[in-house]
Amino acid sequence: MIPKFRAWFGSEMYDKPVVYDGEFYLDWRDFENGKTYNGVVLMQFTGVFDKNGKEIFEGDVVNIFGEKLSKIYYSDGAFCVDILIGGTPLHAFLSEQLEIIGNIHRNPELMEEVLND
Repeated sequence: MIPKFRAWFGSEMYDKPVVYDGEFYLDWRDFENGKTYNGVVLMQFTGVFDKNGKEIFEGDVVNIFGEKLSKIYYSDGAFCVDILIGGTPLHAFLSEQLEIIGNIHRNPELMEEVLND
């Protein structure tokens, strides 16, 4: 699988960032113009889809079984769900059990719910 990313910069999400030769560009126009950015947060696609067919990226907040909010993160070579101590590998869940409800950048208030859950 070819790695797929999206990017968070300032208050905006960019769905098709370009990473070339160690430099980051928000889109191909920036690449062609040579405009790079610092302070961008890249989020990698996990290879997993939620129950609605939406791609799950690192940094997404998902609802598991319709009752538990959890953050998706990368650790020790695997994407994980922050649901148990140490996390549970994302591949342990079926797509039908997961629903994206936001992400940690656009919806920081969801992190409070994750921490209090």
